[in-house]
Amino acid sequence: MVEKLSPLGRGVNALFSKIKSNSFATININQIIPNPFQPRTNFNKTELEELAQSISEYGVIQPITVRKIEENKFQIISGERRYRACKLAMVEKIPVYIKETENNKMLELALIENIQRQDLDPIEIGISYQKLIDELGLTQENLADKIGKKRSSISNYLRLLNLHPIIQAGLRDFMLTVGHAKCLLSITNQDKQLDIYNFIISKKLSVRETEKIIQENNSEKRKTF
Repeated sequence: MVEKLSPLGRGVNALFSKIKSNSFATININQIIPNPFQPRTNFNKTELEELAQSISEYGVIQPITVRKIEENKFQIISGERRYRACKLAMVEKIPVYIKETENNKMLELALIENIQRQDLDPIEIGISYQKLIDELGLTQENLADKIGKKRSSISNYLRLLNLHPIIQAGLRDFMLTVGHAKCLLSITNQDKQLDIYNFIISKKLSVRETEKIIQENNSEKRKTF
């Protein structure tokens, strides 16, 4: 059973004319299912357990966002991390924002709301941008206008997807920084990228030291021709 409370402001709805309204409610967690378009794929177990402990003590401070898909059944738009933590904390009811949105807007809304959050890693952001471009037929310029970002910023995140998969995993696990990753992007051969990545990790190189190593590598490469 949904306990309806009060209406909320428009928020991200201002981006989409097809989204009809918002409402706030407290619903049983078993009525909620995950979001198939969730851009986050890496949920840190320790952080989830810490959040679950906090929720056990203080409750859910920020409601998750859902849409109604059938009677007494809701699908997450954003907030899956809080949903998972609530599951761990064995919370029975959870506060939610309910958005009315058509099926063909689900991907757009889910990705954009998640992109606006600050806790996605760089690869998740890049994947989200690529999904929006592919699924909605957007250009980088269109996407920049839609989410209020510079086109160059979007391009930089998309370029990270050209890194060797192991390097992408290292970036997500904070083994190296985006600055290191940008340096590695100047190397088109992914096997060579991986060799230098392993050297960066083993020697704990700074970004400046990484730039120097790559410049030396490129100089040696030019000498062979």
